[in-house]
Amino acid sequence: MRTSCSYHPAKPAHFECSKCDADYCAECVIKRSVPTYGRTETYYYCPKCQGMVERLDITDIIDPFWVRLPKFFIYPFHPRPLVPMLLVSVGVVLFSKPGLVNLLINLALWGVLLKYSHAALKNTAHCRYYPPKINSETISQDFGIVFKQMAIFVIVGIALSKVAQIFGLFIAKVAMIVAILSIPAMIIVLVATDSLIHAVNPVVFISMAWRIGWGYLLMYLFLTILGGAPVLLGRHVIAHLPASLHVFLFALAKCYYTIISYHLMGYVILQYHDDIGYEVDLDDEDSILTEKKVEQSAGSEILNRVDIFIKEGKIDDAIFLIRGETGGKIADLELAERYYNLLKIKQNIPDLLRHAVTYLDLLAEAKDMGKMCEVYAECATRDPGFVPRSSTLFKVASCLNQAGRPKAAVNSYNRFIKANPKDPQLPKAYFLAANIINEKLKNPKKAVGILKSLLKSYPHHEIAPHAQRYLRQISVTE
Repeated sequence: MRTSCSYHPAKPAHFECSKCDADYCAECVIKRSVPTYGRTETYYYCPKCQGMVERLDITDIIDPFWVRLPKFFIYPFHPRPLVPMLLVSVGVVLFSKPGLVNLLINLALWGVLLKYSHAALKNTAHCRYYPPKINSETISQDFGIVFKQMAIFVIVGIALSKVAQIFGLFIAKVAMIVAILSIPAMIIVLVATDSLIHAVNPVVFISMAWRIGWGYLLMYLFLTILGGAPVLLGRHVIAHLPASLHVFLFALAKCYYTIISYHLMGYVILQYHDDIGYEVDLDDEDSILTEKKVEQSAGSEILNRVDIFIKEGKIDDAIFLIRGETGGKIADLELAERYYNLLKIKQNIPDLLRHAVTYLDLLAEAKDMGKMCEVYAECATRDPGFVPRSSTLFKVASCLNQAGRPKAAVNSYNRFIKANPKDPQLPKAYFLAANIINEKLKNPKKAVGILKSLLKSYPHHEIAPHAQRYLRQISVTE
């Protein structure tokens, strides 16, 4: 049964801390990468006690393959597998005419696809859910595994022929059913051992399938469906299309379902690696930890630890942690938001107002105008003298105007003007305030007074011509 993170119940736990008696997902733990003798070692620490955590067994981390079925069908749509799928399908169309040369070319094309499918299988078996890159290593190196798999089919065919000769047709049919049922097991043994002899040894592949149990039969059922899908498409859908398109789509469907099948077998190897005897390296790049690279910034690392304190109701400890780790210099927006909310919960208004200056800057940088106006309004209500940094306050005023709050926008421009008498944006603030007062607050006389004051104080500013034209426009309408 999969273990869930103690602090994110919807996520699987990857680590445990016996000291704190807690299980953690990849987001909770503290990750440290340390260069050691030319390579980078990664260590994981408990966010509570700072001690090293232990990995959970992989069976506690991954979902059973039947839970991930929808993701298997998405896998071939990644650009990497799409390339060989399309190339093979086009090649099959170009070399579809009968002939020895075309036959050999087709065998080579399907051999390449089979080699890529094996690479996808091994990728998955080593906890890497992304498709392998298309390079010489993927396509040409260790191509022997393709020939070994072909040899499996040849050996099975010869063996069935001998059984038919010695024991008769009925026994041969029974043996054929067993052989077909055992093909996935043979491929898995081949991948796990890289030995053709082991792969075709009934003692080895039957015992391996037996150890997997019902999971193997369920996998075989899905593989059978996947194997038959191209035939059904070919007979009932693709057959009604033009001949060349028919050949292309049928080949593409076979490529698609082949890659899914090998990806599925790779995941079964991963899920049952202990039963199969397959060693999984959890320290591989992009491993099972998240299906994404686990890279934590300082802010996100602190945030994870803060969230743990919050969920335990330790608000003061969370605030103390943020202060201690950042020294009051918070550069991460999410962490800044969390700190702001914690101070609001504790009703620590002086610290909240001091922090709000930084928080508003980060919101302005992220262009989260709605939240920026909300936070500014809260702070201005708590302290009428609250003033953010000039550039941020200017953006707040503009945002309030766009949000349909003209009075609040004018008040913000006034606050900007009073707090920043030498700011280069001051003339523009006068002009924008006059515009709002005239257009939205319907007070042209006051707008005229502001514009005249602007022209008197800044006659040579670049905004002066605009102010003169606007002043004439107001005078005409009055």
